Amino acid sequence: MIDTDISEAEMRRAFGLDHIPQKQPKPKSNPFSIYTLVELSVRNNGGPPFRFEHRSRSISTLTAQLEAEKTARAKGYEVWVVLSIRQVST
Repeated sequence: MIDTDISEAEMRRAFGLDHIPQKQPKPKSNPFSIYTLVELSVRNNGGPPFRFEHRSRSISTLTAQLEAEKTARAKGYEVWVVLSIRQVST
């Protein structure tokens, strides 16, 4: 009687192929990257305003703006005004 319930690892071992690693599929890289660049004018403790840039992966300009403002506030900056919001593709 022949046992047909042999695993792949057992078959590889039987043929002497257990030392050859199996190929892992490479993650597909996207040649194009699209992001939304938000530029804010922020201040730190009432000092002079300066430019703050935030890259968002969102295609929504409103979501990107809210993310940028949240990030700026988390770093301790006071958001003064939104300078520009644009979508960039490379």
